[in-house]
Amino acid sequence: MTITLSDYAEKIICNDITVGQLQQKSLEILTYFQSICKEHSLRYWCGGGTCIGALRHKGFIPWDDDIDVFMPRPDYEKLYKIWNDVADTKRYALSRTDKDKNNHQTDMQLVDLNTTFINRHSVDVDTCHGIAIDIIPFEGCPESKLSRLLQIYHSVMYSVFNVQRLPDHQGKLLRMATKLALAAVKNPERRYKIWKKHETKMTKYNFDTSKTVKETVTSFRALFYNYPREYFEVTEVPFENITVKIPVGAHDYLTRVFGDYMSLPDEKYRTAKHDVVYMSLDEPFSKFRGIYYCVEQNKK
Repeated sequence: MTITLSDYAEKIICNDITVGQLQQKSLEILTYFQSICKEHSLRYWCGGGTCIGALRHKGFIPWDDDIDVFMPRPDYEKLYKIWNDVADTKRYALSRTDKDKNNHQTDMQLVDLNTTFINRHSVDVDTCHGIAIDIIPFEGCPESKLSRLLQIYHSVMYSVFNVQRLPDHQGKLLRMATKLALAAVKNPERRYKIWKKHETKMTKYNFDTSKTVKETVTSFRALFYNYPREYFEVTEVPFENITVKIPVGAHDYLTRVFGDYMSLPDEKYRTAKHDVVYMSLDEPFSKFRGIYYCVEQNKK
């Protein structure tokens, strides 16, 4: 039986919550993020599947279960620096791996603290397990080919020792290489020093003065793409019942990464990306510590 695009909104993700319900909660988080960016003159744009959804569907890709926004590195770091002073920290948190806590996530997430969204890969981590949007930095690129290759190397090393888990959907070879690297360095403090060193080298090129820019903390394939900085001036387009910013060069950017992005993929590829253990739209994840996450730690 052929599934219509409208059918996906009613598909159950986890414990009776549908794709459409999760999308609406994600849209609330995005709207709050936009308000912070507007108030503090922070640049952002929607990228990846969120950008495709904006152009192809004027909203979410019907089966998509997340939102990706991108920020130039200076704005990304400024957001993190000012967050506790300007945001509603009782409702929302910026979740980011640091020396003391590893979230198994290379980028930063804006999390609704009054919700629950527990990924299977993070069930043993005491972190912010709420519904979230991903916030991904864009870096400046060096001009020489050798320096670009070194930046890719630093990005890979950063990702391996920052995330500290086997990558999903990145191929068997990369998964095996990651497993070997983590087996060779088991000490948490040593891993932290490694990823901080590589992060410093990876991010040293200024976004605003570089001719080309790129992603450094998402998929392995994305590390090999760099784009003219002018692509990421922004324009506004409709997205569900709001407007969002996308790159003025969105067509060229998306074509390079996804090919014919305006055509629908085969039905077998129309699936949500996350493996969810438990989800709630109106209960805080802290309620489920020792039940759905950190179960073993709770027994100690």
